Amino acid sequence: MTQHIDCATHISNGILDLVLTRTSDKDTLQIKNVEITQTVTTSDHFLLSFSCMFPHHLKTEQVIASGRKVNDIDIKSFKTDILSSELCNIESLKDCNTATYLYNQVLSNLLDKHAPMHEFKVNPYQDKWVNSEVQSARRKRRKAERDFKRLKTEESRKAYRTAYKDAEDVINTRRDSYFCGQLEQSLDNKKDTYKIVNNLMDRNTSRNIKPNSKPDEVLSEELKDYFQKKVEEIYCNLDSTTVTGSNMFSEFSKPWARDTWKDFEPLTYNDLDDVIRDINKKEYEDDPIPVKLLMQCLEEVKPIILFIVNDSLKTGIFPEALKSALVRPSIKDENGDTESYKNYRPISNLPFLSKVIEKSVHRQLENYLQRQNLHAEFQSGYKSHHSCETATLAIYNDLLCITDSKSKIILLLLDLSAAFDTVNHSLLLQKLRNSYGLSGNVLKWFKSYLSDRSFTVSIGKHRSSKCFLRIGVPQGSILGPILFILYTKELINIAKKHGFFIHLYADDTQLYIEFNPLSQSISHIEERIVSCLTEIKNWMTTNKLKLNPDKTEVLIASSINRFTSWSNNSLSLISDGENISPMEIVKSLGVRFDKDLSFEDHINSVVKACYIQLRNLQAIGSKLNYDLKKQLIHCLIFSKLDYCNGLFFGLPDKLIKKLQKVQNSCVRFLFQKEGFNKWDSVSPLLERAHFLPIRQRIVFKIALTVFKCYDLNIMI
Repeated sequence: MTQHIDCATHISNGILDLVLTRTSDKDTLQIKNVEITQTVTTSDHFLLSFSCMFPHHLKTEQVIASGRKVNDIDIKSFKTDILSSELCNIESLKDCNTATYLYNQVLSNLLDKHAPMHEFKVNPYQDKWVNSEVQSARRKRRKAERDFKRLKTEESRKAYRTAYKDAEDVINTRRDSYFCGQLEQSLDNKKDTYKIVNNLMDRNTSRNIKPNSKPDEVLSEELKDYFQKKVEEIYCNLDSTTVTGSNMFSEFSKPWARDTWKDFEPLTYNDLDDVIRDINKKEYEDDPIPVKLLMQCLEEVKPIILFIVNDSLKTGIFPEALKSALVRPSIKDENGDTESYKNYRPISNLPFLSKVIEKSVHRQLENYLQRQNLHAEFQSGYKSHHSCETATLAIYNDLLCITDSKSKIILLLLDLSAAFDTVNHSLLLQKLRNSYGLSGNVLKWFKSYLSDRSFTVSIGKHRSSKCFLRIGVPQGSILGPILFILYTKELINIAKKHGFFIHLYADDTQLYIEFNPLSQSISHIEERIVSCLTEIKNWMTTNKLKLNPDKTEVLIASSINRFTSWSNNSLSLISDGENISPMEIVKSLGVRFDKDLSFEDHINSVVKACYIQLRNLQAIGSKLNYDLKKQLIHCLIFSKLDYCNGLFFGLPDKLIKKLQKVQNSCVRFLFQKEGFNKWDSVSPLLERAHFLPIRQRIVFKIALTVFKCYDLNIMI
């Protein structure tokens, strides 16, 4: 909401009279001429006046849109046309490039045949759930209202009230039915569930926010130039930075002495089914047909997809047509300056066929790394049986062990600028060859995959020209994160060299070191930290990555009431000219660590977020049945309560009770229609809903993690 009154409206100088509008309606309502007159009356409030234009005074203009009636396609006829097309003549295909071109061309032509583009008029203010029945009921209500205003008889008044009630019943029934169906379809899909709940609450959470000062065609070009210039400036500054001792990291990159990995294994139809089942089905605008339609005729196009994948793996060539990404700018902070390009990040989307090939390579690369035991020991990002939860558990376990030995611990969280975008291709390929044993067609494929890539910025219906990339791993790709992880594995050796513990999650780096103020001097520990940070920065500069010392966070943690005479402010770190001061609370992988390791601040923030979601659900609770309420509670609230809840094991009851109160409120909301209130016991309700209490959920998470470690024989 936006509040338009900024001065006193009461004789005691308080702002008691407000003019509120939705933030999304600020351009529609146009609040003007706000005046506050201090009149002498019997009231102790001042006269407040303003003018505005209400939305229903504006004429609704229909917008001309274009689209396809994909849902009306006769699937049987579509499959028949695929089987009679050139796609099924696999013997005539030469290579993956020509096959990819044929795949795109034939499917695009078939889509034009069965669902041609057509223009239609849409009402931008009309909700998606409105159908002909709702429109008819609204027309009858408006006619009855006009008749009542014209005739002013008792019969016309009754007719208007009847039409009004009938219209409300039709609208509410249709709206509830539509959203219930949408929620049922979004089962186990948290992202879609959030969108539906926001729509139910009439909240505009569209991420398509953009600068309004220029046309879309100009914005797309300027944002493309901005994204490219930002990365190029970082990379050029790294190129101009010299690091003394160019061979200082040679000990971490010894030549590969074991058998190399030269060739990929070809895929079978069963392998292809597993690959497609695992990948994200996100739509890509330039795909020849929508992914949903492709899944319906997958058996018919599977032969050519398998040919493209296997030929790419066999020849070591990644299809040229699949190297372009579509970028949609997304705002970082909706409360920030929407006109500043610095407040936008590029969100990339890749073709579906590209994801299939990448996933096929990713599965074989993962198997190879596991067989050769080449995974980084303390890396939890994009790694089987590892997650944010295992990473935070491992870090927290180390912190507890150190503080239990009557020592303090200094935790450093490192920040990188555009980490994935500045990776040097030559250095990456050299590491893949020398440190991981990739050669032959495998190394040739990765070289082809990285080279000649491009992106296009899309805003509205306009696109920028192509921007070709000479550095970086592809954003939004399947292989990008694991390639970055392999690229930065040497950081572990540097941390060990200086006596630091380290844990990585993709580009998030957590360093921590034990420090006993009774036996170690502050100057000694400061020297070790600065020395380690300096060497890490030099390594990153050599490998074309940028470390931000000004965004590096430091936390000095210890058990409560230990070393109270030693002040955290006594530690002074200066790295690369930046002064790094210890903080009271730092956030790592979504968890807020405080200096006492009490997690009180983290639990308070979780409780606050859960209650916000619960209040939102209560606003629409009358429109939800039991199953949908339970689904939304699991998706929107329990997901927050259960995230990294293994860290809460052993915390005092006063903190656990805060989380338990949230769960109790959720259970009462679930059975609200049965008349339960806040004074009734929730124990029988928890049992009916099959919800474990918070303390037992924590114990279950710890037991499950231990079981998986024991069963899979892995270390987290």
